[in-house]
Amino acid sequence: MKSKPNPARLDAWDFRILSEIQSDGRISKSELAKRVHLSASACSERLRALEVAGIIEGFHARLSPALISGMVFVMVEVVLDRHRLEDQRHFETAMQEYPEILDCWAIGGRIDYLMRVASLSMATYQDFMEGLLQAGLGIDQYYSLVVTKPVKSNAPIPLSSLTQR
Repeated sequence: MKSKPNPARLDAWDFRILSEIQSDGRISKSELAKRVHLSASACSERLRALEVAGIIEGFHARLSPALISGMVFVMVEVVLDRHRLEDQRHFETAMQEYPEILDCWAIGGRIDYLMRVASLSMATYQDFMEGLLQAGLGIDQYYSLVVTKPVKSNAPIPLSSLTQR
């Protein structure tokens, strides 16, 4: 389990760089430097520091789920049967092993975890969930919410509006 990250102190240059690469992860370093009004070497050094600090976790291609035939996405609310720290750690560690689970968040309130699951069909999803229930992960209850269409997803963090407050 990862320890909590130590928030870095970011300045206006860092926020400009992060905003630009969120919009265009394939931007060249020279073009990035131009857009944020820094020299290429200074921009490259800051970009490297942001990666080393773990603020930039990686660069990825965003796929269109609508163009992948038959793909379904389900939001799954999970309630554990026990709430001891070791039970939570066991569940959280196990979640890393399932590629179908795209996201898993520990949350407060009436449920313990919210997951986003990808599946090739509803039948495949149901088989997957039955396997999770049999895996001894301490799941007491789960609730499935089928995504009918994406309205907004994978939006960039609104750094410019957050830094103005």
